Amino acid sequence: MSYFDTLKRGADDMGISLSDETVERLVQYLGLLEKWNKAYNLTAIRDADKMVSLHLLDSLATLPFITGKKIIDVGTGPGLPGMVLAICLPEHDFTLLDSNGKKTRFLTQVKMEMGLKNVTVANERVENHAHQGVYDHVTSRAFASLEDMINWCLPLPSASGNFLAMKGVYPHDELAQLPDTVTVQEIQPLTVPTIDAERHMVIMTRKG
Repeated sequence: MSYFDTLKRGADDMGISLSDETVERLVQYLGLLEKWNKAYNLTAIRDADKMVSLHLLDSLATLPFITGKKIIDVGTGPGLPGMVLAICLPEHDFTLLDSNGKKTRFLTQVKMEMGLKNVTVANERVENHAHQGVYDHVTSRAFASLEDMINWCLPLPSASGNFLAMKGVYPHDELAQLPDTVTVQEIQPLTVPTIDAERHMVIMTRKG
């Protein structure tokens, strides 16, 4: 099965409707990731088939939670889930933040080659990010513990914004360590086709 078909079917299985053009653009991004990964070691996963499952479909699982227009993806790495979401949601504004220069150079190249006008690449540490209190969603995927994510990212969301943290197994220990500056709104189990592992979305809001 082609990457296009695997992506299209996987999205359908998750109840996510993507146009053929969007799927083609995701395949284009996959090609760039595979190409640059050979030289720059952007991800430990080398096999493109596994990238479709473990990176693209896994990132797409975040899509139904994006309701606001302004999103920052912290510790985005090579754009997971931020670049995947930005390709799917061209009318939304995405800031992709990572302190690793190799990864942000790759993201800048993707933005240029794919003509993504809705993407801003930020090569910096999250605690130095200037735009605080403006984001509808602060997303992260395997970026840090929930406690560290909140301690570093607390000023980023707007008053009505939230934190969307993708985790593997149910994070009992991490939840117990959360500071009292946030409220856990919901923890939703996710089913990602072709991935035989637990996934959970932890949704948090800032108190006060």
